[in-house]
Amino acid sequence: MDQALRAARAATADENIQRQVLDSVAGILPGLPLDVTPPEIARQVYKIVADLTGNEDPYYEAKQQANRLALSLYPELKEVIATSAAPLLTACKLAIAGNSIDMGPRTAYGDLESIVQKALNSPLAIDDYAAFQENIAGASRILYLGDNAGEIVFDRMLIEELHQYKEGLEITFVVRERPIINDVTMKDAVDTGIDQVATCISNGSDTPSTHISRSPAHLESLFRTADVIISKGQGNFEALSGEQGNIFFMLKAKCSLVAKLLGVHTDDAVLKHQQI
Repeated sequence: MDQALRAARAATADENIQRQVLDSVAGILPGLPLDVTPPEIARQVYKIVADLTGNEDPYYEAKQQANRLALSLYPELKEVIATSAAPLLTACKLAIAGNSIDMGPRTAYGDLESIVQKALNSPLAIDDYAAFQENIAGASRILYLGDNAGEIVFDRMLIEELHQYKEGLEITFVVRERPIINDVTMKDAVDTGIDQVATCISNGSDTPSTHISRSPAHLESLFRTADVIISKGQGNFEALSGEQGNIFFMLKAKCSLVAKLLGVHTDDAVLKHQQI
């Protein structure tokens, strides 16, 4: 309900329509099964927002601003990575820090430079970096599931560092088919240059996550055959926790429920290996 109200306010100033959005969202809640994932609920909520307000991309300007801000930090952060004692680890920490940029959960990412400094100076709450490094060294094909605008610039830096770490990697970056919250679309991929360092494809959905069982056949095939899957963000974690594959979750724990599930605190940085 909180997300619905914030999205409605972003989409229109008409309080009557905002109320209609809340009433409509309240109407679907009793019919939701207990095992539905948060991203699946979000898809229904944002469809209601789009239908009632006529605005299919209420966070468009916020996404553009986030991309511009992150790109302004790109040269400085590339230097930080290049001069660090462990460039790949630093790139991972920065990619996770970028996950702070989110319009869905009630988070205020604010000063990105402060977020970056905190990321560089703080340990990971779940630190499976050694396994990540080992798996990348033996990999040929990587599937990288993107999350948010702005954050995508940090993803680009990690992908560039992956190419430095292991020559010949085939990396596919996955975006959303259509706008949903501030999640990455193909436009964001092109605007931030990530299409220059990875093959970019759509997940065929406007759900703020990637559900493999509901993905196009070519994406499911890539998921099943990838040597390593990098899953960014809480939405992808919620959708893929328990899914078969060699998955590394990179995220900030943005709510108490996910933090409890992971055994960490809210806002902790996580690099978690799941191999089933």
